[in-house]
Amino acid sequence: MKSPGFFLCYFEATRQCDQGCPNCMTEPAAPPVRAELSTDEAKRLVLDELKAICPKGAVSFSGGEVLQRTDHLELIAHNAQNGLYTFVNTSGNGLDSAKLKRLKNAAAGRLTLGFSLDSVDEDIQKKCRSGSRERLERLLRLCDENTVPYFVLVTISKQNLESLKSTMSWLSEKRIAVIRSPFVPRGAAAKVPHLCVDRNDMRSKIHPALRDNPMSYVSYTPFFAAPDATHLTLGGRGLNLGNLGCQAGRTFIGINAEGDVAPCVHLLDSPVCCGNVRKQPLSAILAESEIVRTLRGDRPIKGKCGRCRYGDSCRGCRALAHYLSGDYLAEDPTCFFEPESRETRSPYEEMQTANARLFLSHLVQNPPWSDIFGAQGRLGVTLLNLKARLKALVGNR
Repeated sequence: MKSPGFFLCYFEATRQCDQGCPNCMTEPAAPPVRAELSTDEAKRLVLDELKAICPKGAVSFSGGEVLQRTDHLELIAHNAQNGLYTFVNTSGNGLDSAKLKRLKNAAAGRLTLGFSLDSVDEDIQKKCRSGSRERLERLLRLCDENTVPYFVLVTISKQNLESLKSTMSWLSEKRIAVIRSPFVPRGAAAKVPHLCVDRNDMRSKIHPALRDNPMSYVSYTPFFAAPDATHLTLGGRGLNLGNLGCQAGRTFIGINAEGDVAPCVHLLDSPVCCGNVRKQPLSAILAESEIVRTLRGDRPIKGKCGRCRYGDSCRGCRALAHYLSGDYLAEDPTCFFEPESRETRSPYEEMQTANARLFLSHLVQNPPWSDIFGAQGRLGVTLLNLKARLKALVGNR
């Protein structure tokens, strides 16, 4: 397999967690059916394989709560020694300056934390997950004091639709990078599939709340930026809008605590499984899996996504396609755009193209992304001359 220019593995290193979120995707079986990967297995079968696959990639450690693994610092240090960047998705429960310093040292300084906030409304937040805006503010101050970059993950379901606009406005005012995550009926959430959003929700509430904010342009579908006019000039590497729509199986995979591999973290524990690292090397799985080969092919998606102008840069959410239709290659059931052909343009194309350029420019100028994509960073790019406008919209952190 040809080494990709950038590759991210979302590694759910454990199902252990102390938060008790009502719709946890990684709810453990009781009793456990299989043992979680040991320290040695995690190093050899996941982290060392990822180094071979993409020496300039990144690992996003998660769970459950990854900080509940007693060996989490050892795994992060091993990842850093391999030269890969480290993201840690955590509730932040019990995190203080001393613990954060240990995390940062283990990651050799190349660390970004990911926190979750589903709503600025306290009552809605409690229905969705543990934590609160106040706890998040404490964690963000802690990161700022220790110069550790961060982002916020917002999982969108019917439970938090009404407060989504105010939540996104609050995050935008604070110039915080946002990753939107779709609610899927995985784990404990399988009991409440009615909380999945539909295309009317996407049209009337979700897309309007996301599209105006350049800092939310990650793994974002439906995505209507012009596929032929939104490339940065790269030093022999590929960073373009193809890296901003659904990345399932292309520059992104998920691995669960027992070693199963899926093209997306939301597809872990589902029939869309590419293999298991205990049975086959990860490099072989990615090279030989029919699912991965299909997703990396030339526009494999079906229905209106297959005839859409944005079929390559957006691709539609593969996880929602699977859960809501049973076919991971089906059209995105939440997309409200109805293209007649590949020539049909969305009325939001101009806006999203401009904002996507701003977002890509932000990536190459600000940590941690500049370490991965920046002009002096690990991939090397030539910046677009958008610095002044970017400052006005998202500021510098």
